[in-house]
Amino acid sequence: MRMRMLTRLGVLLMLVLHLVAVQAATNHSSYDASALEASPRVVIILDDLVYRQSDLKALTLPSEITFAILPDTPLGFDIAHMAHQQGRDVMLHMPMQASGGKRMGPLGLTTDMYPAAITHNIRQAMRTVPYAVGVNNHMGSAFTTNADTMLAFMQEVKRQGLFFVDSRTSVASKGQQMANYLGVPNARRQVFLDNDTSEAAMLKQFDMMKRIAKKQGFVVVIGHPYPETVEFLSRHLPELINDGFTLSAVDAALNFPSSNNEQGASAINIAPR
Repeated sequence: MRMRMLTRLGVLLMLVLHLVAVQAATNHSSYDASALEASPRVVIILDDLVYRQSDLKALTLPSEITFAILPDTPLGFDIAHMAHQQGRDVMLHMPMQASGGKRMGPLGLTTDMYPAAITHNIRQAMRTVPYAVGVNNHMGSAFTTNADTMLAFMQEVKRQGLFFVDSRTSVASKGQQMANYLGVPNARRQVFLDNDTSEAAMLKQFDMMKRIAKKQGFVVVIGHPYPETVEFLSRHLPELINDGFTLSAVDAALNFPSSNNEQGASAINIAPR
């Protein structure tokens, strides 16, 4: 018990130290409001927080970057609080069954669950990720392709007043279909930034991201809090702004309702079909 308390105190101390550094690092993240409407919007979601101490470095990135936090994790509750204090969108990164049988982690959803069990796991997950305004899927290449289980999932998403971003781990995902059917605000991921964390590979994805944003006015990108990714974004995000793009939180870019969104924008689905 004493060791557990000491570990907890150590984690909290690290979080406080990071918060001090983060305040300075994120203060430069202010953009010309007059240019927001005219410039293509880039939405970046960092998935798979927070098992590693190195994930804390993501807090130094601009607050427009959204954190998708896995439920019931060692650092998740505290980082969700810190992200919210920064004005950062927080999402629940809900574990779902993959086709290859990969381990999902706590509170994962499987295709053999009854609707009541799906509802129970989502509500338990929400308790461990405070301030979540949306949800996206962690893995889920099997779960998201099952219409019945996705319907049960999306019904609870609607009850919770969340938006949904389909990570698109399968091209056969029923996520947007079920979200549209129930009137849940939704979008889908268009670019994975860091499947390969080499500089050359991420630059290629970064360029693709910019092309899509220019073509349709916005783009939804998913990355991870890998040290390589955080360092890459720290170096390349300033040039993105200089090139006339706007880095935007999910709710602001896609007009989703959010506790951090003071504009009260209407909830609409503008995801490409």
